[in-house]
Amino acid sequence: MKMWLVRFWEADSKCLKSGDVWVLGMFSLMLGFSTLFFLFFLSLSRFDWSSCLMVSINISSVSMMDVSFPFLFDWISLSFGGTVCFISSWVIMYSRFYMGDDPFLLRFLMLVVLFVLSMNLLIFSPSILSLMVGWDGLGVVSFLLVVYYSNSESYSAGMITVFSNRIGDVFFIVFIAFCCSCLDFNFFGSMVYMKDVMWVLGVCVLLGSITKSAQLPFCAWLPAAMAAPTPVSTLVHSSTLVTAGVYIIIRFGYLMSESMKVLLLFLSIVTFFLASLSGVYEVDLKKVVALSTLSQVSMMMLALSLGFSVLAFYHLLVHAFFKALMFMCVGSVIACSGGVQDVRFLSGFWKKLPVSMAWYCISVGCLCGLPFMSGFFSKDLIVEKVLGSASGLVLFILCLMSVALTVWYSTRSLSLLLKSQENTFLSVTPEGSLYLMFALFGLGFGGFYGGYTFQNLLVEGLSYVEPSSPMKSLILFFLVFGLFMTWYTFEDKLWNAGKIFTPSSVLRFRSSMFFLPPLSGNYIGYKFMLCSCFMVKMIENFWVNKVLWESGFGMVARFSGSKARKFSGYMLSDISFSIFFIILVMMFLYLLFF
Repeated sequence: MKMWLVRFWEADSKCLKSGDVWVLGMFSLMLGFSTLFFLFFLSLSRFDWSSCLMVSINISSVSMMDVSFPFLFDWISLSFGGTVCFISSWVIMYSRFYMGDDPFLLRFLMLVVLFVLSMNLLIFSPSILSLMVGWDGLGVVSFLLVVYYSNSESYSAGMITVFSNRIGDVFFIVFIAFCCSCLDFNFFGSMVYMKDVMWVLGVCVLLGSITKSAQLPFCAWLPAAMAAPTPVSTLVHSSTLVTAGVYIIIRFGYLMSESMKVLLLFLSIVTFFLASLSGVYEVDLKKVVALSTLSQVSMMMLALSLGFSVLAFYHLLVHAFFKALMFMCVGSVIACSGGVQDVRFLSGFWKKLPVSMAWYCISVGCLCGLPFMSGFFSKDLIVEKVLGSASGLVLFILCLMSVALTVWYSTRSLSLLLKSQENTFLSVTPEGSLYLMFALFGLGFGGFYGGYTFQNLLVEGLSYVEPSSPMKSLILFFLVFGLFMTWYTFEDKLWNAGKIFTPSSVLRFRSSMFFLPPLSGNYIGYKFMLCSCFMVKMIENFWVNKVLWESGFGMVARFSGSKARKFSGYMLSDISFSIFFIILVMMFLYLLFF
């Protein structure tokens, strides 16, 4: 223990470099904003949960038209904004450990700050027009971060990510177009009275949100986005890009009809089950955590479809903390093992990376919903709500099976990392960075105590249910069943067998969410690309350039351009004299009559 502490302090005993100064400065900035938002949230909650503060920044005022940028500060935006800034501060510090050798660390940090700024614009904007600035900013900056490593895999993942998000952008542009008819872009404005187009606005909100939150059938980009650096994945999967769709439905959910909520219920429960099933067969450690994010976001969507918006927001906050902690622990494993992400080659980390593995155990317990963990306060409450909603036997079975599968794949990855058997001769560097330690402990306490803390803060908005004893026993039974399946597959050495290295078609079918990501990402994107190229060739290159331009319009344009250049010298002097004469006449009339 003494030798480990000496090695721990010697690793960061050098003087501060320029990168350290930038990291500490950005960390202090984000942590300061987080503290400010949480203090504002606590002071606002002392008065009334329905109270809010609207701040409008006037950009320009021309004649009868005022252009302003509004900001809404209420308990939802302040708590979520504080959570985003708090997690971002520790992610910035973690980036110094994970990307310390990157020559473009400052550029990466600037992109991360711009990413967080776009998310905060989305959170605090009450206007759909200003909200679109943050929404588009998330899409553009996420593309830049996904392709940061500049290789073919990153470029492919970046294209899938940006194309999937642009589909949601189109629906929000349609939303803005319909809002122009009432000249009000605020979500609490007069568009509530647009009864004729209310269903159109609801469809735009639903489809735009499920693309950003990677619900069925737009779930291809989420596992592909793992090509980005791990600090980016920590932000994307905890509190920014993926959760933006959930936040939009919390804000604009009143526009959705009951039939739309039924559709959201179907999409969310199917995505929940497919993501959990694929996580059982996935061997890439980062993709396992990504699929766990997809399953938890689907659980939030499931709660929203049943009308439990405050409960979904509660799970959104709690999940953000322990998922960021989980990604940091996984990133430390990948960084210390030389970039290896295949969980079959990773073992014995309980003595190689003891601190990271301790926090990873806690984050896995939170994800599984073990008693007294933060996930237990929110996740089990959603399951109890679903079981008590009487929404059908199929929903009942799929929800419980997804819970068991979540416990299975999360504890399976933990067991493979902690097992003492050495599969390879990997040289693992010890965890000796102060930046890693501070980041893990900072987010660790937030992930461990987040559920209890936010439960006390949001107690007025949470409604509790008391399911019957068989229901409670059933939830516990499926949790234990997931643990049993982990023990069975681990003892049976299913994941060490030779057939896992040459998987069958059935195994690939299960691990790829029934071939949905290749279909929705590669095939559909390729077909749309071919269609776009065909339209460019037929419309622009043929009809515009060949037919219209060469049939007479080009001759007229060239003749007009030559004549304009010929007489430009003469016309310039005449126009200047005319403008000067008009100004003199207007000044004379002003002096004469006023």
